[in-house]
Amino acid sequence: MHQPFRLRWFWPHEGYESDSASLDLYFDQSFNHSVFEEISELYIRSNRMIHDTGIACTFNLSGTLFDQSMWNPELIRSFKKLRGVVEFASSPYYNSLSPLFEEKGEFLRQVRMHRDALSDLIGVRSTTFINTELIHNSIVARLVSELGFSTVVSEGVFGLGDHCSAFDDGVLPVLFRHPVLSCDLEFRSHDTLWCEYPLTASKFAEWIAQMEGNVLTLYLDYGSVSHEFLEDLLHELGLRGIELLTVSEAVSRFDSVFYDGALHLSRLNLKHCLSNHMQHLYLHELGRLSQIMGAGGDEIFGYLQQADILFEMGEEKPYPFDYAVNTFSILSDYARRRV
Repeated sequence: MHQPFRLRWFWPHEGYESDSASLDLYFDQSFNHSVFEEISELYIRSNRMIHDTGIACTFNLSGTLFDQSMWNPELIRSFKKLRGVVEFASSPYYNSLSPLFEEKGEFLRQVRMHRDALSDLIGVRSTTFINTELIHNSIVARLVSELGFSTVVSEGVFGLGDHCSAFDDGVLPVLFRHPVLSCDLEFRSHDTLWCEYPLTASKFAEWIAQMEGNVLTLYLDYGSVSHEFLEDLLHELGLRGIELLTVSEAVSRFDSVFYDGALHLSRLNLKHCLSNHMQHLYLHELGRLSQIMGAGGDEIFGYLQQADILFEMGEEKPYPFDYAVNTFSILSDYARRRV
């Protein structure tokens, strides 16, 4: 679950007319608030359904969602009621691509921030780590292991076919997301032109039952599946003797299979956020600023790292070049105050 702080259209003269950097200077807080009002009510209703049905799952809540929850404290209370029902995982606080920075200090800072926020706000200590965009490699595995995490969820490996298990990357147990079934449920199920439309709970449960192995991992946006479908799927899985588990339950119940393939994994190979020069340059500048500021990064710098900003520079978006010019103007104004 993630809600970003979306940028506003920024004119450089506004920066020079302002004494200091602020959220209102760089981010469209009115729009962010209006979107959050709507989505928070959806999350609260969904949390109530999860609580009432006892559906076992693992939540990955972004730090920006925590920050926006000040606009509706009932959302945090609804998550707290799910303690003991669902598992809460940790991730980089700002949903950032900081694990790709040359220096890993910012990445570690954000992971610690997120783990502390879960403890302070929800009252849980996470042992599962889910990186932004499911990024995983040998360096990340070592770092999160040193931080005390015992399990990772990462992007699936197409070469594994339909063999679904818990794996061991040589450092930690890893659950690989099944990319096809996850996207079927999150995206293709809403496409009326899809050859499998309409996707019923019975059909989807049967697909899962035909898979080889003992652990199949789905990872998708919380609001992409209706309550009715989830309740029906729980029933259909039960009819086939299939049980829903949290990440920690899965790795503790089943032996891990050693994975000896390439360990450079990420959702969609990051093509949606690192496919052109603008995106690569922005990520490079973020890494450079992080190295200069060290541990002195503030929340504005965190929000400027959101992977969502890189998505919007993708050439499949309506106005990627205009968006990039605006984004670099904001980053430049911020940087001149800090460097």
